[in-house]
Amino acid sequence: MKKLLAILMVLMMTVGMLAACKAPAATDNGTEAEAASNELNLMDMYTIQDPEGVEYDQRTALYAPTLESDENYARGVRHTFVVFYGKDGKGVYMYEVTVCDTPENAEAYKTLVDADKVDGNVVIATSDAAFFTAMESFIPDLKTWIDNMSASGLMPLE
Repeated sequence: MKKLLAILMVLMMTVGMLAACKAPAATDNGTEAEAASNELNLMDMYTIQDPEGVEYDQRTALYAPTLESDENYARGVRHTFVVFYGKDGKGVYMYEVTVCDTPENAEAYKTLVDADKVDGNVVIATSDAAFFTAMESFIPDLKTWIDNMSASGLMPLE
């Protein structure tokens, strides 16, 4: 009887360890809980909702602070986030989130870049699958998009 209990305890511990070691959901960043969630917190500066009706198997967030030497710094731009959504290696949706120092600067920047909306001091632009399809002859897949953005100074958000 003691042997049976010992074997059961070892099995339970093994199952517990395997559950703790299971692979995370298909994202380049974030936790499994975030991947299961429909929102992504961008460094406590802004939270985006995953786009409705968009199927994806990859969500990758990139970030860059705005350097004082950048011409947009004088416009009040302080941080930039780009969040890519992909399916089967192709882009299907993208958020560009720009954090400005004031709501007034955000409104002015929205007009300058023809973004979709302003939420307080945050400017939000979106692109859907049609945009990625139109750009496919120049940038063939999501990996290339991410690599290009990384080469321009954006780094993975962790």
